[in-house]
Amino acid sequence: MKTLKSILITRPNHDLITTYLYYWSQPIIKEAMTKNIQTFDLSGKKANRSLLTSYIEKHNPIFIHFNGHGSNSLIAGYDNEILIEANKNDKLLAQKIIYALSCDSAIILGYSCIKNGALAFIGYKRKYILAYDIKSYTRPLKDKLAKLFLEPSNLVTISILKGNTVGNAFQKSQDSMRRHFLYMISTKATALEKDASSFLWANKKGQTLIGDENSKII
Repeated sequence: MKTLKSILITRPNHDLITTYLYYWSQPIIKEAMTKNIQTFDLSGKKANRSLLTSYIEKHNPIFIHFNGHGSNSLIAGYDNEILIEANKNDKLLAQKIIYALSCDSAIILGYSCIKNGALAFIGYKRKYILAYDIKSYTRPLKDKLAKLFLEPSNLVTISILKGNTVGNAFQKSQDSMRRHFLYMISTKATALEKDASSFLWANKKGQTLIGDENSKII
């Protein structure tokens, strides 16, 4: 297994949902810094296909975290520009671990990435639903409802950065979603949290691991 030299994260911010992902990626970047891992942050308009290709070819990160909209065969970046598309440029991800916080991307793209040499791919086989509190949308990191969704998502990447296998990172995220779901259907939860509980459960059911679950970074 390769020694980790750097990781790459895309975080466009052209609409409300991607802006939430943009801000909630900050704890991931901080975790990488504490581990002295060089991090290439394609934020805002930098989350485009040209820069993604250039950074991967030049720096060869073993781990890539995508944030953005998507479909069953692609992941998008800023202003929904296609970054990675099945059987077109997904060979770019060969010998890499991928986490795609992107709707539907594990349906076709995830398998195509593995076929074309990726080590492992964690993504979603359905729409990823992010619930948020309209009262907090100008301060995404203070949004307690969004935290219930994005904290388990972040746990995938943070666990991998800590040296966990992809399989362990996936299971930690699954367990976190289950704990949050149980809280959301309990008497302790607010009405807003209870109403959103089914969406979190759908995310849990849709989250998928493809490829070598024993892959990890060292």
